Amino acid sequence: MSDPQTDDASVRLDEAEAPQVKAARTPWYRSRALRWCSWAATAAVWVYALIRLFGLETGWILVTTIAFVPYVAGAALIGAGIQAALRHWRAAIVTVAAALAMAAVIAPRALPDEQPVAEGAELRVLSVNAYVGTANLEYIVELVDRYEPDLLSIQELTPGAYEELADLGLEERMPHVIAEPAELAVGTGLYSLHPLERLESSEPDGIFYQIAAEATLPDGSKARFMAVHTAAPARPERIPQWEADFAQLPRPVGDVPWVLAGDFNATLDHRLLREAVEWGYTDAAETTGEGLAATWRPIEGGYLGGFVRPPAVTLDHVLVDERIAVSDFEVLEKDGSDHAPVLATIRLPE
Repeated sequence: MSDPQTDDASVRLDEAEAPQVKAARTPWYRSRALRWCSWAATAAVWVYALIRLFGLETGWILVTTIAFVPYVAGAALIGAGIQAALRHWRAAIVTVAAALAMAAVIAPRALPDEQPVAEGAELRVLSVNAYVGTANLEYIVELVDRYEPDLLSIQELTPGAYEELADLGLEERMPHVIAEPAELAVGTGLYSLHPLERLESSEPDGIFYQIAAEATLPDGSKARFMAVHTAAPARPERIPQWEADFAQLPRPVGDVPWVLAGDFNATLDHRLLREAVEWGYTDAAETTGEGLAATWRPIEGGYLGGFVRPPAVTLDHVLVDERIAVSDFEVLEKDGSDHAPVLATIRLPE
């Protein structure tokens, strides 16, 4: 018989020598806190995407930030890649879906559309923001010499800039002028190669002058133009003024087609601009596949003491009656302004 004490000692010795199994640690990238942050980012992207898709932007913060949809879509794809690298597969898939939803509404701007049949007069329309009269005014006259526009819309035209442009010979080149120069960013000018008749009843009564006129062309046909400059939604109190300006833009009805050119202070990601297009306009940049070409970025200022500037966005547009064909659209180089000039070549319906 074996000794019970000896057997107990052997058992205790075997237990002591048995390997100790440690509890498996959760990898850092699977931590609950990191996963929560990952899903929170995905939810934020989807909220932003839904606001854009359904035109729900309201109030100063949403109105200003919805201008950056192309950048958010790109950032969402990068974020989804990071989530995939961290093996947060479900969150990555949901984030990619939001990015693709935004890309679906952005992509048509880079694809040219078929143009309507139009056999009337061909016109060039140039729009320039004079940056409260401090832009290079000689450059504006150079653009007129280079591209020979039929119509020129100038925003932020101050009395000093108006007089200097006259001294530089702009009115000799484009002799038909309706101008409302004013201090700050209020003034506007409409210059033409063709006779103009002002249409004051069609002009919005916003904080900036927005001149409307009917041009009579050499073949006897007519076209209506507006030098657009809507209020900038840069502060909460400006949002109602910005909305009122859009509400008062002329509708493209009647036999005489409308062309709206200027600083709309809105991108095609803003519901108000999309609604204006749906009245019966065509955005000249989008229809030629140039709708992603940015036109504005602040020269100075921004956030964190100017260290971070907002990215470039497309605020300057030429909207034409949908019966008008657009053969070309170009965003030109800046010179002294925070806005780039834009040039559209169009053909009127017969």
